[in-house]
Amino acid sequence: MDSRTSNRSRKSTTLSPTRERVGVRGSKPLLLENPHSMRSWGRKFAQTLKPRDVVAFVGPLGAGKTTLIQGIAEGWGCRNAAVSPTFSLANEYQSKRGYLFHMDMYRLSDREVETFPLEDYLEQGVCLIEWADRIRDRWPSKTKIIKLEYIGERKRRLTLKEK
Repeated sequence: MDSRTSNRSRKSTTLSPTRERVGVRGSKPLLLENPHSMRSWGRKFAQTLKPRDVVAFVGPLGAGKTTLIQGIAEGWGCRNAAVSPTFSLANEYQSKRGYLFHMDMYRLSDREVETFPLEDYLEQGVCLIEWADRIRDRWPSKTKIIKLEYIGERKRRLTLKEK
């Protein structure tokens, strides 16, 4: 095996969301090189999720929250491609593993955030919430938090922790 193959193996290992890393406070940030690696990591991360898990996505506009959720939906086994629920507020997907709810708090006013029926979704399936920092006071315990940051035009830093 030459050094290039060895380096590639190490890169893919650093992107693997193992069960040990999920929910660990202060886990090491991951560098995602491009949208493809983001979706790939999301597919693997989906394998660690179970019904009633809540994942809060935090990061600036265009950081890749929806791209990552598309990978998670694929990994969850959803047949329909996940699309941003910015105007519908919540999209529902179903697979053999159960329901996946994709929510977006971006365009809600403060009053709408207060009245959004989050709790109605929590017991029904996995909840993936974009712009979740807007409803931080309503996160259930053990919410998984994914923070995305710009590193470059296509690169992002992902930090995963648990509330």
